[in-house]
Amino acid sequence: MTRTSDRIIEVTGGLAGDSYLVVGNFKTALIDCGMAYCALDLIHNVKQALNTRPLDYVLISHSHYDHIGAIPFLKEEWPDLKIFGAEYDQHVLNNPRALEGIKRLSIEAAELYAGTSIQDYNDDLMKIDIPIADEDILDLGDLSIQVLETPGHTKTSLSFFINDEVLFPSESIGLINESGKYYSTFLVSYTQTIKSIHKCQALEPKFIILPHHGHHAILQGNECPNYFQNCLESAENARNFVLHLAELGYDTEEILSECIQSLPRAGSLEQPLHAFRINTRSMIKVVLSGN
Repeated sequence: MTRTSDRIIEVTGGLAGDSYLVVGNFKTALIDCGMAYCALDLIHNVKQALNTRPLDYVLISHSHYDHIGAIPFLKEEWPDLKIFGAEYDQHVLNNPRALEGIKRLSIEAAELYAGTSIQDYNDDLMKIDIPIADEDILDLGDLSIQVLETPGHTKTSLSFFINDEVLFPSESIGLINESGKYYSTFLVSYTQTIKSIHKCQALEPKFIILPHHGHHAILQGNECPNYFQNCLESAENARNFVLHLAELGYDTEEILSECIQSLPRAGSLEQPLHAFRINTRSMIKVVLSGN
């Protein structure tokens, strides 16, 4: 009997933007689609995996540029493709300033990761077609994808649960770097992050496919409950570290400096220092506000 996990194919086109193809017997779906600079490689990988079948859906966990950059290119390849995402992110992608920022960051990423530029694209294609929300179900035929609202990293980060077995957690839950260290990326709310971790933990998934962890980042068996416990501890440790420094009288810049020196983060190629600084500033602000 074919396992659900065997129907999920990694089709990532390049660094720092994991993408997975879910192949049902009726419909197919891509979970996140990475950066614009590697869109053509992503499309090549998807077409190889699907043979002559079309790509029907793309599910977006959140609207950061490293998760949505390939949308316009996918829409050009498959004009009937439908993009699903949170209603808030649908509004974000209707904002000209947000679209300008996404394109700028996409160009910078192309130079950093590939020493090249991106093909220009039509901003009108950088859209979410259909909003989805908590407990919505997308039917792929013999596979179904449940939508979970798991805020913390962003206001409306989404996780996806396939056939009550395989979990794609959002970045709100927690990440693991290449050296095996856990780190948190709560940018809008610590409190919501903890709730989101517990929400996913209660599902008791058999498999977890990690965001931002590169190839073959699949946890199973006892690794799954351990993942959630480690994510909770990572978030709590980051919060307590910031609060301790604040109690000692450190200002925001001094706390930021200590965080850079002490807190785990992604590898330098996947998350350059300037990006880590931006994210850590947001985390510090969240902690000090008590959010």
